[in-house]
Amino acid sequence: MLGFLTRAIAEIKDPRLASNATRYSIKDTVLGAFSVFFMQCESFLEHQRQMHSRCGQDNAHNLFGLKRIPTTPQIRNILDETAIEGLFRVFTWVYHRLQRDGYLKPYQCLGGHLLVTLDGTQYFSSQTIHCKCCSSRTHKNGTVTYFHRAILPVIVAPGQPQVISLAPEFITPQDGSEKQDCEVAAAKRWINNYASEFKNQPVTLLGDDLYSRQPMAEHCLESGMNFIFTCLPESHTALYDWLNYLDGIGEVKTLEISLWHRRSKEIYRYRYVNQIPLRDTQPALGVNWCELTLTRQSDGKVLYQNAFITCHDLTAETVPSVVSAGRSRWKTENENHNVLKTKGYHLEHNFGHGQHHLASFLLTLNLLSFLFHTVLHLVDKSYQQIRLQRGTRKGFFQDILSLTKYLLFDSWQHLIHFMLNDSPLSPATDSY
Repeated sequence: MLGFLTRAIAEIKDPRLASNATRYSIKDTVLGAFSVFFMQCESFLEHQRQMHSRCGQDNAHNLFGLKRIPTTPQIRNILDETAIEGLFRVFTWVYHRLQRDGYLKPYQCLGGHLLVTLDGTQYFSSQTIHCKCCSSRTHKNGTVTYFHRAILPVIVAPGQPQVISLAPEFITPQDGSEKQDCEVAAAKRWINNYASEFKNQPVTLLGDDLYSRQPMAEHCLESGMNFIFTCLPESHTALYDWLNYLDGIGEVKTLEISLWHRRSKEIYRYRYVNQIPLRDTQPALGVNWCELTLTRQSDGKVLYQNAFITCHDLTAETVPSVVSAGRSRWKTENENHNVLKTKGYHLEHNFGHGQHHLASFLLTLNLLSFLFHTVLHLVDKSYQQIRLQRGTRKGFFQDILSLTKYLLFDSWQHLIHFMLNDSPLSPATDSY
């Protein structure tokens, strides 16, 4: 994965003019910033600078490939002028490698589909600091809040605790547009940019009620993707008028399933109908609608209720799977946004705002570190062993930081061997 990242960095254009100010390469700058996010420690580079002064070597070089360690202000100044798009391909390369090696098979459902959630989140907010890439909100008292938002797509699946990050799409003012950018417009751009990457891989997009409008649904279908979007009565009055009519003539089908959960029995009651108009104006797209009401049998308490629209055919055999897929959208909140904001990645922390690309560049490096950790957890047995031994995520990163602060390692393999065996490897020697 570091090879993918280094390869992408090599193709990034250096925005600086050739001068003495280019002492630190783009590679050192990007890898230096990435190492801070990957190690989850803002002081990592300073620790390695001190180690280099003591030993003449450091882990920033041995583990991440830095030749020179830039300071934090230098990193911010350089990255602020550097376009971010070159790093997006790393997400795609990792995805294709996981697909090629079969690690995405447990994520396939609904006849081989991958579920990709589209959901926006805010990662910066201020009433004083702002740049030309900021969105803004004017309050009734006249004050203005400036903020950055992005769509953070992830691959999810029912029963899979990890989510797999894909390239983000930033919600930011667009050239030639007088209107502020919005989440749906950004989602359409993401589909335009990445639909071709899923060639020969069926994809179903998941989204909240914001997405369940005809233009977005048609955009998904035209791009070769299916969808399961939340569909609320208050925002789809025409569709629910049709539902009430069809329900009155017995066209809305029902299915009930009872399942034990721990010590209580739960009743899953599904309602569904195929080919119902999504809107009242013509031409109206025909969609399939389903609803789940989950109640606890002992006291009749409603534990969950939601409805979805999709183009997956709904039958008594398929509706539970479609609803289960739709419900897995919550993973983008619990396993993605929440982890990024509260489990060491500090997504909403202002690592640096800048005037051009800095905020989005740092967010992308943070997402890449999260992706790398996720992939290691999925595919690397040594990493899995270490995490199992150490227990908590926080304790795992504390161990790595302590070790790399005081001990020099030849490589990641060297570090991993030490953590698993409590004894360092002897440096490798050349053989002839």
